[in-house]
Amino acid sequence: MIFRLTLATPDKVFFDGPAEEAVCPGIKGLFGVLARHARMMTALTTGILKVRGESQEFYFVVDGGMAEMGDDRLDLLVDAVIPAAGGADAEQKLEELKASRPKPVRRLG
Repeated sequence: MIFRLTLATPDKVFFDGPAEEAVCPGIKGLFGVLARHARMMTALTTGILKVRGESQEFYFVVDGGMAEMGDDRLDLLVDAVIPAAGGADAEQKLEELKASRPKPVRRLG
């Protein structure tokens, strides 16, 4: 079964089309979405979004945002998107993104 998936930042739509499955990086861990999924809204964290379309898979590194599912439609509004050529490329781009961030400072006392 198919549902409609839209992946966008405030400035650009990166994906808008049919999907059979999406695996999303939620703040409590990865979660999967199939057609006829229950209505939900949740926050996303930095991670890899995998979309299985009708004939191919798409990978994106997403950086935070929100997901809303309802009426066989998944809308993902995120802060940033980095398209990837495959799973290994997505893993590499995610590591590069994490490495580019400042390390948190630990306070003593």
